[in-house]
Amino acid sequence: MSTERTGMRTSTRALLAVTLLAGFYLLAAAIVVGLIWLNVELVVNSDHFHAAMVKLWLLSAAIAYPVLRVVFLTRRKRDDSHDGLPLTREEQPELWARVDRIAEATGVRGPAEIRLVPQVNAGVYEETKLLGLVPGRRHLIIGAPLLIGLTEAELDSVLAHEFGHYANNDVRLAAVTVSGRTAIGHTIATLHRHADQNVADKAREIADDNAYRAARGRKTRDDEDTGNGGIERYLAKFFTLYAKLYFRVSESISRSQEYAADRHAARIAGRDATASALRRLPALDAAQSFYLDSYATMGVGAGLLPLPGQFFGGLGRLLADPERREELAEMGLDLPDEQPDPYDSHPPIRRRVAAIEALPDSPGLPGLGEDRPALGLLRDPQQRLAELETLALPPEAVQMRRLDWPDLVHEAMLAHARENAQPVLRALTDSGLHGTVEAMLDALDAGRSEEIAGRLPQSEEAAQATGRAAREFHRPLLRRALQSLTVLALASQQLARWELSWGHPAALALSDDAAERLPAALDAAVADAPDTAPLRALLAELAAPADAQS
Repeated sequence: MSTERTGMRTSTRALLAVTLLAGFYLLAAAIVVGLIWLNVELVVNSDHFHAAMVKLWLLSAAIAYPVLRVVFLTRRKRDDSHDGLPLTREEQPELWARVDRIAEATGVRGPAEIRLVPQVNAGVYEETKLLGLVPGRRHLIIGAPLLIGLTEAELDSVLAHEFGHYANNDVRLAAVTVSGRTAIGHTIATLHRHADQNVADKAREIADDNAYRAARGRKTRDDEDTGNGGIERYLAKFFTLYAKLYFRVSESISRSQEYAADRHAARIAGRDATASALRRLPALDAAQSFYLDSYATMGVGAGLLPLPGQFFGGLGRLLADPERREELAEMGLDLPDEQPDPYDSHPPIRRRVAAIEALPDSPGLPGLGEDRPALGLLRDPQQRLAELETLALPPEAVQMRRLDWPDLVHEAMLAHARENAQPVLRALTDSGLHGTVEAMLDALDAGRSEEIAGRLPQSEEAAQATGRAAREFHRPLLRRALQSLTVLALASQQLARWELSWGHPAALALSDDAAERLPAALDAAVADAPDTAPLRALLAELAAPADAQS
């Protein structure tokens, strides 16, 4: 099929999607007008007033009000392109020159503003009117992880892709379809949210009523009798049926636009750079999530954060680790072979990569396509990342201590160790003992292992076991408890320290052969015939150098 025929078919679908979007609003208006007409006809054709008319009026109002409020009167959340850190031409001339060059090469108007955001994302947004028919100021957002994790060539392809959306004349109505998807999705989500609020209000009403009834010794109501959310829930289901039709039609336009924008990116930044960026983005997204969960926020519970600029910037350290780099490269090569969602506006990433790699080899435009890290396009990147943190992190983050990575890892893991040791510390205290390793070892030597184990959190099956079965259940409980106390004692006395690793979880570093001896010493201490001597000797040996220095 020729490009001309493909473009004609896509434009026809876009026109159909716009028609269906108008139909969505017409459907909502028809519901309201139909209810008004029905009530007017009832009044005009009735000889006298009766109670059924009041019921119909109330029902009509219950239906018409949420339709008017949600579909026509509710304002959607403002475009998130206005969030993030502004990057001005004066402060970032290299980045702006790059963006201007790509926009010019694409043949479209460049942005009036560039903003740095924390997400693995990039996009060009317009302040449009009439659902995208009237253009306005353009805004470019660039995710900090893209600058950290991509090369300049790969970033060029991402930006060229975003500008390519505005260069593809075959899908010139795509902006309208995207706005339509957003508007319809917002309507349905708002109706569901109001229905959920109705359920919550009903639950509170029942709870208050039951408290009143219980205080007077009366029978309470079923606390599950909260309904399904009222008329808003039924309206949401009704509009969802229409939305599915709209999404199925607009999906083809959106996917056509994605493929066309990819071709623009390949022409400007090069085929290989575009395919590489597409492969890298899912892996970069996974790396960002893992990094934030495992590193950047590991000390939040203890009131700790990385040094300014490192909350987001530390991702670069993770990506630079050889093992992580190899792992991410494998993820890029092993793209998931997922089935396309009929309502997803983006084609599966594997298909997009295959389409790009099937193109003729193209190096891209001269002056673009370098393999240098994209973060080099920013002046003073650490300061910019620190400013982004100020915007993105919650206000309470200002009060947290900022530490460099080695100290942050140790202090965060020490806080986790204190938390992990709380159950055994309570068990020892409840048994009239001190909360120390020595006290627990004394209790094990004195034959109080079952007493200590019985005070530790355990499964119902373990709590009910007796005899040999109870000992088998209790042994791992006691070992974990003793290990928690031992680790906490060593770290608190600065006899051991958790070491930072970007390729593996943080590990407690012990001197000499202590790491190899510790597991066997713990096993011996919680055996049926406890032998605490190995662990006592190990602790004494580790403490000896510190005692000698003091």
